[in-house]
Amino acid sequence: MLRGGDIGMAAVPAIFPSDSEAGDRQSGAGSILRSVLLVMLCGNAALAVLLAYVIFLHFPYFTLHHVEVMGNHHLSGAEVIEASEVETGTNLLTLDLGAVASRLKRHPWVKAVSVYRKLPGRLVIEIQERNPRAILAAGKLYYVDEQGEIFTRVLPGNSVRYPLLTGVTLEELSKKGAEVRKSVRRGLMVLEALEKGVSGLAVASVNEVRISLDRGLTLHTNRGRTLVLGTEDFELKLRRYERLKRFLTRRGEWNNAKFIDLDFEDRALVSPGRAREQG
Repeated sequence: MLRGGDIGMAAVPAIFPSDSEAGDRQSGAGSILRSVLLVMLCGNAALAVLLAYVIFLHFPYFTLHHVEVMGNHHLSGAEVIEASEVETGTNLLTLDLGAVASRLKRHPWVKAVSVYRKLPGRLVIEIQERNPRAILAAGKLYYVDEQGEIFTRVLPGNSVRYPLLTGVTLEELSKKGAEVRKSVRRGLMVLEALEKGVSGLAVASVNEVRISLDRGLTLHTNRGRTLVLGTEDFELKLRRYERLKRFLTRRGEWNNAKFIDLDFEDRALVSPGRAREQG
């Protein structure tokens, strides 16, 4: 098994061999060819093919010496190599690249992977990682990617600098996974609308996006405001929020607007307290 220390240019065989190395390889190849031709001249073609296969199986040119990992950001090269289960000394001609790719795809951070040989003695693993878009709090913390897929736990030491989705229970996650994922995707739609600047409310000013499987989404801001958005038309409602803010600011009443229910067709309910909590 390759270790993290195996990753590096020091372990990479020369791609452009020296004259002496090239001569050695040509000499080795010539010896193989002479052996095969000798057997064929003796009239046993099947034995010649078998001999050639055995010789190539142990030919150093095809022996794996180095694995090159590309496209990794969250995972270290050593973690990728460990997940691939590839070992040094393996013959590259007999290595099942499809099996290597399948093993890597089982890793929660790997979204897509390409594996190919790069002779002499090298294997290249190119991965596309999942990009965390938010964190879902449901008993434990989970990363959510840009498609709304809940793909892995947030472990100690991992970054938590992502928008927070709350309100989902562990029981709902285990028994109503499809509904949870649908609600999570709605939460990402709200974050996308905020990033477009349709409301003047920045993503960084939102403490959490609270999910209710029955009633939809509610935003809690770091200024102590609660915004009820429901289950649809998020951009429309956030634009209404911006107009409402301008109107109440002109009247000097914006600081008292702590609860704003935007889950109506053409109006908003505003109160100084939390008249109706979501979730």
